[in-house]
Amino acid sequence: MPRTVTVHRVPWSTNVERVALAAAHKGIVIDWVDHDPDDRSALVRLSGQPLVPVLQEPDGTVVTDSPAILARLEAFVPEPALWPQDPRERALAGVFTDWFNRVWKVAPNAIAKAEQAADPPDLQALAAWAAQLRASRKVFEGLLDGRDHLLGHAFGIADVIAFPFLKYAASLDPADPDPFHHVLHRELALDDTFPALAAWIRRVDARPRA
Repeated sequence: MPRTVTVHRVPWSTNVERVALAAAHKGIVIDWVDHDPDDRSALVRLSGQPLVPVLQEPDGTVVTDSPAILARLEAFVPEPALWPQDPRERALAGVFTDWFNRVWKVAPNAIAKAEQAADPPDLQALAAWAAQLRASRKVFEGLLDGRDHLLGHAFGIADVIAFPFLKYAASLDPADPDPFHHVLHRELALDDTFPALAAWIRRVDARPRA
């Protein structure tokens, strides 16, 4: 029987979509528990913090932070793997994951926070963050030159980590209320100079979610 896990979520979460993509890839069934994004008190009681996703294991173990949850899913069901087996390729996947989470995400988060602040934003800083975000499209286009996925021809952890964010370069659901997603859609908007990135977004978007 497929492995089943419980994951707590709120609507529109990019980090939740990471888990949904990874679980479907591995054939893991997720028992989703939905929470009101405006009332996260149950999440705080469960995990000590308000962010999603939160993995709840049958023995009571609670895991927060999407990269940690993805690693847990890999341990639950090792094949098909998300991380490469070759040590060099595995290290490269780790570098990409760390760069995306700790560096790439800084700019869109900073823009969204500044645009929602009560005080007037620093326009020079906003312009620099926006330029940094737009320039990153060339990085992804280069990574996809001649291959189907970010780190090779096989779907893997880099695609899971990046897709829920980069997909906004192609489209935005009008019902999506998250200002962060609107920043991504505006600043990453694609044109004809990024055909590989556009094709990759379509390719990964066609994959199932748990």
